[in-house]
Amino acid sequence: MTMTLAQDLRFALRRLRGSPTFTLVAVATLALGIGANVSIFSVVHAVLLRPLPMHDDARLVRVYSQRQQAPGPGPMSVLDFMDVREQSRTLERLSAVTSVAVTLAADSADTSPEKIQAGLVTGDFFTLLGARVQLGRALQPEDVRPGAPKVAVISHGLWQRRFGGSDAVLGRSVDLGAPEPWTVVGVMAPGFDFPSRSELWSPLLWEEAMTKPEGRGAHWLEVYGRLGPDVQLASARAELTDIARRLAEQYPRTNEGKYARVEPLRDVLFGNVRLSLLLMLGAVGLVLLIACANLTHLLLARAASREGDISVRIALGASRGRIARELLVECGVLAGLGAAVGLLLAMWALDAMATWGPQDIPRLEEVTLDGPVLAFTAGLAVLTMLLFGLVPALQAGRLDLVRGLKRSVGGGGGSAQGHRTRSVLVVAETALAVLLLVCAGLLLRSFVYLQRAEPGFDPAGVLTVRVDLPPLHYGFGTAAPATFYDTLLERLRALPGVERVGAVNGLPLDGARWTVPVKDPLRPVPEGTEPWQASVRIVTPGALESLRVKVLRGRGISAADQGAGGRVVLVNAEAARRFWPGEEPLGRTLESSLDWGSGAMGGRVVGVVDDMALEGLGAPSLPEVYVPYVQARTTGMVLLLRTKGAPLDLAPLVRAEVRALDASLALGSVRTLASVVERTVAPLRFYLLLAGSFAAVAMVLSAVGLYGVVAYAVLQRTRELGIRMALGAREQQVVGMVLGRYLGLTLCGLVIGLGLAVAVSRGLTHLLNGVRPTDPLTYVLVATVLAAVAALAVLLPARRAARVSPAVALRAD
Repeated sequence: MTMTLAQDLRFALRRLRGSPTFTLVAVATLALGIGANVSIFSVVHAVLLRPLPMHDDARLVRVYSQRQQAPGPGPMSVLDFMDVREQSRTLERLSAVTSVAVTLAADSADTSPEKIQAGLVTGDFFTLLGARVQLGRALQPEDVRPGAPKVAVISHGLWQRRFGGSDAVLGRSVDLGAPEPWTVVGVMAPGFDFPSRSELWSPLLWEEAMTKPEGRGAHWLEVYGRLGPDVQLASARAELTDIARRLAEQYPRTNEGKYARVEPLRDVLFGNVRLSLLLMLGAVGLVLLIACANLTHLLLARAASREGDISVRIALGASRGRIARELLVECGVLAGLGAAVGLLLAMWALDAMATWGPQDIPRLEEVTLDGPVLAFTAGLAVLTMLLFGLVPALQAGRLDLVRGLKRSVGGGGGSAQGHRTRSVLVVAETALAVLLLVCAGLLLRSFVYLQRAEPGFDPAGVLTVRVDLPPLHYGFGTAAPATFYDTLLERLRALPGVERVGAVNGLPLDGARWTVPVKDPLRPVPEGTEPWQASVRIVTPGALESLRVKVLRGRGISAADQGAGGRVVLVNAEAARRFWPGEEPLGRTLESSLDWGSGAMGGRVVGVVDDMALEGLGAPSLPEVYVPYVQARTTGMVLLLRTKGAPLDLAPLVRAEVRALDASLALGSVRTLASVVERTVAPLRFYLLLAGSFAAVAMVLSAVGLYGVVAYAVLQRTRELGIRMALGAREQQVVGMVLGRYLGLTLCGLVIGLGLAVAVSRGLTHLLNGVRPTDPLTYVLVATVLAAVAALAVLLPARRAARVSPAVALRAD
């Protein structure tokens, strides 16, 4: 058996070497399909299928606190967390964490201050997750007790980057801006950076203010839990709903209308990208099916041209099974070559995705061609071999010997069964191509819509720099941070090329905002109606001018808007429409319960500004209130510098000014405002590029396949066409006959494909903006383009056949 297989393999290689054009076309077609599938599967495997760096991650959940009518779930307060942890029986453990940006001070002349992401965690955080430790130990419950030594655990990446991977890091002190240093007691294993790409973890200590009754309304903790053995998610959700209901009854002032929400940790981390990646995996699967259909066309035509040779071999004693096996071995060689070239294409594609892919896809940098991906490639090669090789092999094994022998001496044509098979493949290819083109068209229209959407500000020429002052050196809500920022902004205004300077607590489109209840004391909200909610953004004088936000009515914020008697706010146009419909908002008073040590934020409305995009480009506008910095005096702000030149050229100068005021500070993110806006469309551009590439390949393969089918059919019918023309048929009639037959198949595929697109495109809803999944313009354009391509693919061989001399056609037979 082994020797026979080796003979078949040598025979297959000899045949393929003797048909280099066929071999190159077949391998290239397979490489495109397999390479696309391998690259997308690599991403799906790394992001969705690979286990998290935690023990039994399927039982890990996140617990949210959410208020009715709120836009989404949110963090939990300290007191609510303590109550839930005490009362829950379905959750084996419950732990809390909050993410903060800290400055790792320079510890030698060779280092400089570095801004890193840190997680303040409860003592059982690492026990809950079951994360692996590379060196030393993780944090323990004893570390959060009052008076315990200050200890910290660092990530593997920080250990390598900052401490050279030395074991001597254990016991080493690090300065995080606190009165006393922290001692490193452990290094986490590679890959662990939970949550929020943290690089350092330290104990979360409950301060007295956090556990006071009034602190129950302050929601800032991320809460994670582990389901108990044999506990279902539904049971945990039911239990926490009951606990939230009891807390609402016990503490109506802070908890009324709030409920608990429990979600699997994997859904929290990957829920936003799961559907998109699975849709892309389905799209490349369709491309592979079209590629296999194309190869089936080629192999059927190749087998038909060899019917005479095969019939002679069968007549001389070769078994039909041996003939079929030879064809399958040949298909296996093609599939193997296609998989090898496809792997090379996938490696290039993964490098491109790692470089240009959006940051919103988690673990994208971890994508590799590892063992499971190589196994998937091998399985894909076998599957494709069966998909495109089984039908030709079976037909060769069932060959009509008499008809085949006639062909060996120059008579006969292709079988009716072969014509039917090729017709079915044409319809299937067209339908799948239509489906991919519609999805790509919808994404393209959505992308164009976002590109044209106005963000409400001018992002061009603006540098943004994040600065976080250490709260222990700059008391939150005190005059110290205000003095620092006032001085820094004044120095930045003197930099060359700077037109405007300001600061804001969070950039638009960057997810940094607070939504709080607000009210007009002279206009109480009617009972039974939804309370007013607005996003609060803290700004300094010059911030909105740096963004070039239009003032629609009234004025902006100035340096004179200070003091209790002069409290003022700005509102956006959406807030004015919702809160005072048909009335003049200027002069109204807007109050909130948000107090950061300078009194409750709010004041007299002195201006109405244009709406800025908050949730995303093209998203509905939301009410927003702009509060002068003097009312908040927070330690973390984003500097805005509008410049005449390249914004990033100012970064070294800004860094120097910050270091001149406080050499221990490290800047946070330094980027242009244009890059912030660009980031919002990056995921859609990524999926559009993928879907568009797949759709283009599908259309080309479908057109080539249709061309090949028609060209082969015309060749087989040369004698028939010659007779028709000898009997008086005109060139236009012959062309019309061929067009009518094969464009009818294309029309059938179009109808089926459009129907599939209507059903499948609804899965793209989460990616679409400004366009519906059933957008008629997209469907019409796709149908028109594909019909034109199909007509061209059919017309070329049809016209060539119609121009053949009848005498030549009859003599050819």
